Amino acid sequence: MMRKILYSLAACLALAALVSCEETRGMDAEILNSEDYMLEVNGRIVQGFTESQCQMIFNAARKEFCVGDDKMTEYYSLVCNKVPAAKGETLNVNLSWTMSGSVQSREGLRFTVEKIGDDGRIWLWDAKDGIAAIVCKPVN
Repeated sequence: MMRKILYSLAACLALAALVSCEETRGMDAEILNSEDYMLEVNGRIVQGFTESQCQMIFNAARKEFCVGDDKMTEYYSLVCNKVPAAKGETLNVNLSWTMSGSVQSREGLRFTVEKIGDDGRIWLWDAKDGIAAIVCKPVN
């Protein structure tokens, strides 16, 4: 009987140690410090643009951010439930982007505002799905 209790206790301790070691991945420092616009999905940049080589669209009525090339053949778009206003704020987002000539999408994402720049640039992070996005809202 004592042996069963010790085995059970050891199993519980091992499980607790395993759960406590689970790493919560945050937004990569490289992206958080980036001056470019990009979309990262599961640790892979699927869209990346320098400011001089892209179009940045913000539709206030739809609460939509879009970043893409001049022809909008390569882009990513985030439609939010509200316009981000402060670091730490959480947004519900529907995301779409082009990849290898086809449109990908994910709905019902929850992004956290990681940073807002003085130039209107906004860094967003969805920890559950491992998605980072940099968008821009014009500064008034």
